[in-house]
Amino acid sequence: MKTKSTFTAIFFTRKSRSNPNQLSIYVRITISGKRAEISLKRSIANKDWDSNKSRGRGSSQKVRTLNAYLDEVYNRLLECHKELLEEDKIISSEAIKARYLGEDDNSKTLRELIAYHHENMAFVLKKGTMKNYYTTERYMALPKSFNIFSTIGSACPQYGH
Repeated sequence: MKTKSTFTAIFFTRKSRSNPNQLSIYVRITISGKRAEISLKRSIANKDWDSNKSRGRGSSQKVRTLNAYLDEVYNRLLECHKELLEEDKIISSEAIKARYLGEDDNSKTLRELIAYHHENMAFVLKKGTMKNYYTTERYMALPKSFNIFSTIGSACPQYGH
C-alpha cells in the first residue's frame, strides 16, 4: 500500500519587530510533517487579523486586498505542488518553497534565454534586429574583468579619465 504525502499551507503571523501594533504575515508549507516558511512581506494591524480564519478581519479595502492576495498565494502554492507532481519530482516543503520563489531548476540564465530566443525568433525578426541580439550575446561572452568604458576611453581621448 502506497502512502500519500499530506500537503497543507497555512497563514500565520508574528509580531513585527519594528512596530508592536503590526503583525508580519507568513505562510507555512507542511508536507508529511516537514515545514518550510515564507515571509509574504506584508503586515496587518493586530486588531485586523483573525487567527481562527487565518485571514484579515473586516471589510475595508485594505483588508479585502490582503485577503485576495492571500488567496492568490495559496492558489500559486497549490499550482507549484501540482507542477512538481506532474514532473515526477520529489515533493517536499522545501521544493514547493523553491518553486514558489523561482529558485528551483526551472529558472533560466540569461544566456539560456538568448539561445532560446535565437532558436525561435531568428526567422521571425529582421536581420538588423537580430544583429542587436548577437551583439548583446558577444558582450556577455567577454570576461568579467573586461571594462568596455576603459576601451572606449583609450580609443577616444575625449571620453578618457
